[in-house]
Amino acid sequence: MTTNCIFPPELDEKQLLVYLDYPDSNPETAHHLEQCPHCRERVQALEDFQKDLSARLYRVSCPSPMELGNYHLGYLSGSQKLVVAQHVRECPHCQKELSQLEEFLRDFELPVTGFEAIKVLVARLLGANEEDQGQEGFSSPPLFARLRGDGDEPFIYQAENVRIVIEVQDDVEQPGLKTLLGLVTGLESNEFTIQVNQEGQAIASTSVDEIGNFIIPHLSPGHYKLVLTGPNMEIHVQSLPV
Repeated sequence: MTTNCIFPPELDEKQLLVYLDYPDSNPETAHHLEQCPHCRERVQALEDFQKDLSARLYRVSCPSPMELGNYHLGYLSGSQKLVVAQHVRECPHCQKELSQLEEFLRDFELPVTGFEAIKVLVARLLGANEEDQGQEGFSSPPLFARLRGDGDEPFIYQAENVRIVIEVQDDVEQPGLKTLLGLVTGLESNEFTIQVNQEGQAIASTSVDEIGNFIIPHLSPGHYKLVLTGPNMEIHVQSLPV
């Protein structure tokens, strides 16, 4: 940086900041900067600092995408919902994200047949501290407990009152492949099937038995989408790592 102003008096920090915000407000400051490399370098350094600070603070107070999704789906508690709702009313960025989410979810809507509409839900993955919340007295029935091995903890998904518990185990018949052991609770009927999709293609499907269990064997490792389908309802598990 040039060490001295060659067109004194040297501009102070306030003049430089005003120039950055309103470059046409003071022709004398603009003329000074045209003539003086020292002050021009100083104003450039201030502008670079402002841009870096803006980038670091961009949307720092916005809810995370997961929080916005849970807000839209009605999963937040009363106090959390009020905080996010207030922010959304004032933040055009979050308003845009919610609009994009609504458009995305509309892709799953099915046409109305007669007087009945298909209800489509997107299940959310519960964290470890949420596993015992949402369904009073929830516990895995004995059949599912007998199926469980010593592997990883199961994946637990929730959509309204329906909970889907999925454990991934090694396939006993075909080494290198995987088997899904599943349990569904909260269904109002036993007329449900579950389908496994990958890259838009159906890979496998099976029925959910009368107590909510299902087994899907012979899956290659990867990420899958699951669709639980029954009378007037679909529940989508967007991404299950297998």
